[in-house]
Amino acid sequence: MFQGHANCTLDNKSRIILPAKFRKNINPEVNKLIITRGMEKSLLVYPNDEWLKLTSVLKNFNSFNPEERSFIRSFLMYAHEVELDSQSRILLTQDLIEYANIKKDIIVLGLLDKMELWDPKTKTKYDNSQEKSYEEIASLVASKVNSVNE
Repeated sequence: MFQGHANCTLDNKSRIILPAKFRKNINPEVNKLIITRGMEKSLLVYPNDEWLKLTSVLKNFNSFNPEERSFIRSFLMYAHEVELDSQSRILLTQDLIEYANIKKDIIVLGLLDKMELWDPKTKTKYDNSQEKSYEEIASLVASKVNSVNE
């Protein structure tokens, strides 16, 4: 399970060192990650096993439904498979770097089954644009948390 956050830096070859707290959740025998476009100008990073679970669900989407078809195209178009190298680095493609407005610094967020990569300025702008406070959102999702605990 991915949780917490860490800061890292993009090197001159478009690589980042994946922080140890996140590496421990990646199967070393497979060592593959899939990176694709996320929401709000972030990038999503899935371990291979979680990606396979997700794509098995996406296979059930209706290709005759325009919205589902459009989502599948947009989501998978930018998906890139990468491997952790011997120094625990992953390569970000130029199209994903541009999409996420990444310059040098990156925030890595743990989101349970995946990670999210953000340019710090983009993340701050996103955080400041939220109409509801953390407490208001927590109140709205509390019913889901409570129903799981029952």
